[in-house]
Amino acid sequence: MAWLQKRGDIWWVGYRINGKQVRRSTGESDKAKAEAELAKVELMFGAHAAMSLTEELYQNLTGAKKSKLTLVAELDDWLKESQHQTEANTWGRYKNIADEFKSFLNATEKGTLLDAVTSSHVSAYLMEKRKSTAASTTNVVRKILAGFFKRAVKGNRLKESPVSPIKIFKAQKNEKVQRRSFTVEECKMIYEAAPTAFWKYMILGAAYTGLRMGDLINVRWSNVDLESRMLRLQPDKTDDKFVEIPLRSAFHAMLAQMKLKAGKVKPSDYLWPDEAEKHATYKSKSGYFSNQFYSLILEPCGLVPKRTAAHKAKPDSNGKRAMNDISFHCLRHFFISQLKSTGSSQAVAKQMAGHSSDQISDLYTHVSTSETIKAFNDLPEFTK
Repeated sequence: MAWLQKRGDIWWVGYRINGKQVRRSTGESDKAKAEAELAKVELMFGAHAAMSLTEELYQNLTGAKKSKLTLVAELDDWLKESQHQTEANTWGRYKNIADEFKSFLNATEKGTLLDAVTSSHVSAYLMEKRKSTAASTTNVVRKILAGFFKRAVKGNRLKESPVSPIKIFKAQKNEKVQRRSFTVEECKMIYEAAPTAFWKYMILGAAYTGLRMGDLINVRWSNVDLESRMLRLQPDKTDDKFVEIPLRSAFHAMLAQMKLKAGKVKPSDYLWPDEAEKHATYKSKSGYFSNQFYSLILEPCGLVPKRTAAHKAKPDSNGKRAMNDISFHCLRHFFISQLKSTGSSQAVAKQMAGHSSDQISDLYTHVSTSETIKAFNDLPEFTK
């Protein structure tokens, strides 16, 4: 951990920290006194490893002042700032990771100084996380922590980020599940099996618009233009990219019937107010609805194995959540696949899906409304 080395008449203390070798003079020619200085360094390393290197201990051992900024204070400040700069569900994820990280390190308002957190501590936390989550999920946690520490570095509250030396995690073979598209027959099956009007709307909406689950749940009447047969909205994950989606006849008829049944509505009203409230309130957001789709529709149709618990898939041999090749998101795959299979250009599919890949092409490609309407009219029918 630490050692003594004599240079000339003076003893020096050597040690490694964050992979770097450090040497400093004890100023002592007497070995016994130098060993006392060595003992102080080893004591600090021990406290550091136990995450209990407080300022009081540091000052008592060295007589020098150490930054009083704790990990907890920095995390709290980061959360306070990001709360006004991110979506509610994103901020909720930040908070969950911050709370989990503090708990893992036993950090308190008085202990665990910010600059006492090393790559070893972060790596240990991520390795523990990896035991119960997929590599992609663990990498998201790593990315969020990297952003947190980078903020501290930019603010001159930390010299370097302890996340930088930590490599991203690679998925094991049994974790790599390729999502597939629903077939037309499967779409018909799950549509007929949908137990409520809400789920028939969700299935039809996803298959004929390609919208993600959260976007469909949060559609407002202001987004629906029945007269021009268009759905206009800004999807949650498209970086301010606005999409205009033609309404397929079956979906248009459903929405028209819903509006007739709802009676007088305000433009700001949700199509499904109760579900939109649940989506905003529940910690898991779309996760709650994904579980419902799994247990109420996919399981009865025999498209997925039965779960042992309503909210969690059966773990695999490594204790991680088992993955399936079919989910609600696969309706988005169906939508894009069918657009392309009916002869639509890549530009039409990209514009309708709100994708931002092929960035240079996006800057110059514009798709006419007539092209998109034709593409939608060519989509297969599964409601009859």
